[in-house]
Amino acid sequence: MTGRLNVFRRWLADIITPAHDHARAEWTRPIERQVHTLDHWRSLLAFPKTIECSQMELLGRDHEEPLFVGPGRIEIRSETDIRFFVYASASDPSLAALRLMHAQRNPYDVEAQFRLFATDYRGTEWGCGYTPLEFFADHNHGWPLGGQIDGMHALAKGAFVSTSSSVELLFVPPIELPTAETLKTIAQIGDERIFSSSARGRQKLDLLGSEIAFSYEPSGEALWVTASTASGFNHPFAENWLSEPLRILLGTPVYPRLVARNMGDGTAQVWLRPSPRQKRPSVIGLQPPFTVLGIKPAEFWQLYGALLNMIAKAGGFEAHEVTRFYDELADAQHGSRWVLTMTLANVAEALADSLMEDTDRRSEYSDDALASMKKHIKAFSDHDALRGRMLSNLGMVSKRSVVAFMRGLGASAVVNPDHVQTWYAIRNSVMHGNLVDPWSSEEGDGHLREMLDLVHALTRERVRRA
Repeated sequence: MTGRLNVFRRWLADIITPAHDHARAEWTRPIERQVHTLDHWRSLLAFPKTIECSQMELLGRDHEEPLFVGPGRIEIRSETDIRFFVYASASDPSLAALRLMHAQRNPYDVEAQFRLFATDYRGTEWGCGYTPLEFFADHNHGWPLGGQIDGMHALAKGAFVSTSSSVELLFVPPIELPTAETLKTIAQIGDERIFSSSARGRQKLDLLGSEIAFSYEPSGEALWVTASTASGFNHPFAENWLSEPLRILLGTPVYPRLVARNMGDGTAQVWLRPSPRQKRPSVIGLQPPFTVLGIKPAEFWQLYGALLNMIAKAGGFEAHEVTRFYDELADAQHGSRWVLTMTLANVAEALADSLMEDTDRRSEYSDDALASMKKHIKAFSDHDALRGRMLSNLGMVSKRSVVAFMRGLGASAVVNPDHVQTWYAIRNSVMHGNLVDPWSSEEGDGHLREMLDLVHALTRERVRRA
């Protein structure tokens, strides 16, 4: 009986094994792919999703015992909406009630709010940060509390964690970026090719001592950004710096949905963060990759590297000043034309002001001329209020204005002088309460394009000087 079974097995193996040696080699060749910590956490991307928790704790100040404890759940409702609900009890109801009322009376005091920690039924411990509390049900007993969560993180360890000191960002859905390497997909039956396709693949960069890779999944459903750490590109900053240049270049809120901070010792911090689904490039961006004719991938990534260098050089954990300017512009483009016009005017002025060195702020008038004028005005005694007003105005011209500096940039061809004049005229108008046409017109659209070109030129100069 055993002999007959072995014969059958050999016959079956011959039937299902590819006939050609080269085909057999292709199918048996191992898949070359870097192990990602976030592979193990991708179930968090599905929504709506509920994470049932055996225990939730709401803490007040540091080193204090939890004020509220009980079972509950975390609901992931969308890419930007995460909520929790806990059926809590309080060991000291009077103190808990006082702290809850204090938190509600001081909604802008973060430290007055509660911190949420949760343990799910798999044993994963989640930190959910500060959150305002509210009752989600009528009650006579207990404390049915809930609130909004800005993000959640957990400690990962074990065989599924990357052993290299690095960061991983997962963007879902992916962002459209140019890549040097193409992803090729081929399907064939025997030697007959029945399907082939090409798509965005991978872009590798060596920046700040780090090996950075942007890789698209074959399914097209996600974009991975991975980077090794280095002396000038380390935790906890690297995970935030990597996406900031994309927000400037694309002019849209680009944030990863999942983040892993691999410590290199077999542990990692994993975050689920809010990430707006809309990630298409806009005209606000410094260089959107597929919406402007003539853009070359090499130019895009060269500018990305320059922006990353500027951001890393500043060394901050929060978003860089230039990134925040483009975040404001990205929001303003969804408002009225008046709001967008004012935001463009303000961003242009702020960028120009950030370029000014101490020598640039020196008045175009000599100290002797200013002192002489001040003496002359002080001698005027016919009207005290008028004298005070003129002295105040003199103080303004004792330093070089942003307007004068911008005109100097125009004269040296750093920016277009016509765009500076457009900015100056519109800035004075809208900042004094004058409205702009709420509809599109050739003149109005032309003014917006000129001010946007001015913002882009000033941004490039800021990057060049960095």
